[in-house]
Amino acid sequence: MMPAIYVLDVPEFRALIDLSRAPKLYETTDLGNGYFRVRSADTLEFGRKELGFKPAVWYGCVTGGIDGTILQFDRDTLRIGPLAP
Repeated sequence: MMPAIYVLDVPEFRALIDLSRAPKLYETTDLGNGYFRVRSADTLEFGRKELGFKPAVWYGCVTGGIDGTILQFDRDTLRIGPLAP
């Protein structure tokens, strides 16, 4: 299964969606139900400072759910990999 993060379609998380789309960094799909799915064939990786997220928004970015394993989620980096077999 490809790792994925489900991102609520609200202005606070728009930077994550925009970054994922350009330049086709990850497969980003509008699910049409108020969420976007961002996924990768390998590992998803995001940086808080790159996104411009304050800590409260940063730690809330996973509230939509994930498919995969959180490899790292600290003050500055979120990495999500595939589920282990």
